[in-house]
Amino acid sequence: MNEIMKKRYIYSLLFGVPGLLVSLIVSVIAFGAVAGILWIYILGDNPWPRSAGTILPMVFIFVFFALWFAFVVIGFITGKNLEENLEMNTKHILASVCVTIVAVFSILLHQLNAGNLVPISDTVLCAEICREQGYSASGMPPKDSGERSCICFDRYGQETMRIPINVVSSDK
Repeated sequence: MNEIMKKRYIYSLLFGVPGLLVSLIVSVIAFGAVAGILWIYILGDNPWPRSAGTILPMVFIFVFFALWFAFVVIGFITGKNLEENLEMNTKHILASVCVTIVAVFSILLHQLNAGNLVPISDTVLCAEICREQGYSASGMPPKDSGERSCICFDRYGQETMRIPINVVSSDK
């Protein structure tokens, strides 16, 4: 009897683990969709009210937990219905592992595409340093010049500061 009771919990995990990742992906998409709808159709480019800063995270949280709960409940019910069969279906385990792997790779691919998993380029580092110093713009000499430096410009476009790029890279 104890062996039979565990199947509903095993299936809750088999559905819940990939469901966690799928819920994360779907909730990010829902967050973006609601933000897009608010921007395009309702609030536009005008300053948004504070309520938008509350609504958007609440949409994310609600969609995430509702979907994840649904995955766990569906897994529980599926496991409960399969408790008469004492053998574990390896296809179900394989499907759970595959969906988990696909979800992880989808998240990693998105983050890689967004530039979050790659080193920051010299150009971006230069722009950040100049912005932190209060300058209006930044630039770098042509790559084929052999000079590796960051140039900060004032609001009139005049060069005001030049920093060797290896100094900038070692600070960050």
